[in-house]
Amino acid sequence: MVSYRFVSLLIVNILRVLLIRKMMELFLPAVDENGKKIGIGFVSYYLLTIVLYSMFNISVLYGFCNYLAIAGLTLFYQGTWKKRVWVSLAIFAIDLACALAVYFAFSQIPIGHRQALQTLLLLICATLISHIAYPADSREIVFDKRQTCILLMIPAASVFILCVLLYGRYEGMAAMLICISILIINLGIFYLYHMMAENYRNLRENDIYRQQTSIYRNQLDVIMESQGRIRALRHDMKNHIMALQMLLQKKDLEEACRYLGSMQEFMANPSEYVVTGNESVDGLLNYKLQRANEILEMVEARVSIPEKLMLHSFDLNVVLGNLLDNAIEAAARTEEKELRIAIRLEKGILFIHIRNSCQGIADGRVERLTTTKEDAPNHGIGLRNVRRIIEKYHGDMELVCENGCMETDIIMYINEL
Repeated sequence: MVSYRFVSLLIVNILRVLLIRKMMELFLPAVDENGKKIGIGFVSYYLLTIVLYSMFNISVLYGFCNYLAIAGLTLFYQGTWKKRVWVSLAIFAIDLACALAVYFAFSQIPIGHRQALQTLLLLICATLISHIAYPADSREIVFDKRQTCILLMIPAASVFILCVLLYGRYEGMAAMLICISILIINLGIFYLYHMMAENYRNLRENDIYRQQTSIYRNQLDVIMESQGRIRALRHDMKNHIMALQMLLQKKDLEEACRYLGSMQEFMANPSEYVVTGNESVDGLLNYKLQRANEILEMVEARVSIPEKLMLHSFDLNVVLGNLLDNAIEAAARTEEKELRIAIRLEKGILFIHIRNSCQGIADGRVERLTTTKEDAPNHGIGLRNVRRIIEKYHGDMELVCENGCMETDIIMYINEL
């Protein structure tokens, strides 16, 4: 007959595993394709902890295996190894502190009751952590070395102290108070993470605003130059008209066409690559294309959109800015140095097509791009931000590499005015 202790362990451990998953997903973004793998992973973790707890109860060996299992679960999520280590260690420290606080405070009550109290304490901790107002993009934070040391130091020290308490067979209220103190300190580390997330978001927004300021400044220069050319042409318009009249009277149509062509060339602004009337699109594309023309051999842009576009300029900056930066950088490393852009709006659907020469990427559909920069952990976030904006507009993005060229196709559903 199945004992009450074992049934209690089965039921309570379900809630405990769900709480650990909830905390983990607050800090690590899941990959859509890994949904089934994540489910299987947590079921396996559930069964493993039941077996280990039944065999070793709360012990150093159980704790070591528990941490390895939690760390293994982070492999199903996106993130650098440094962030995975921190998340797994912080969650493990919280879980272990809850278990030992109940163990030292209520060692005389039945084990089934202790398991329920441990899970209740973990539920309180998970609720407090989830109610901290993390920014929506906080899971995308990438730690530098200094931040990693700060975040790892407290949970690592906490685990060490808890293991000393357990290994030394300490008992009583003093040990329980130490565990509660460690638990409170580790909850504080999540608030520190919240502050880092806020700082990260502010820095990123400042970068975007600085880029937008440069875009507007560049577009203003383009407009001022175009207006200067118009004023110069208008100043000499009488002379131009008289010259054209004389050519037409002589029926010298070929020379008249050449004269008109000269006027058109004079009017053309070499810094104005795109003219749609949409200030956001024109400013962004002229800014990016000016840089592309400086370092690439062949740049082509075809843009057909209305003057008014129901697309927030911030979202447009994220999508086009990141994609064009990546395309220009990739094309600059090739011999062809080629970039083509096509943007059009048809029946409320915005189509964006970017084709650039590339190297080192296998032919076929590309699910994920790997940055070639030396500080790789600090890059690669832009494409995830692009995908998030595209999902906001219920769109889709496809990347395909073929014959040394990367083609990026995007559709976004936008309401027309």
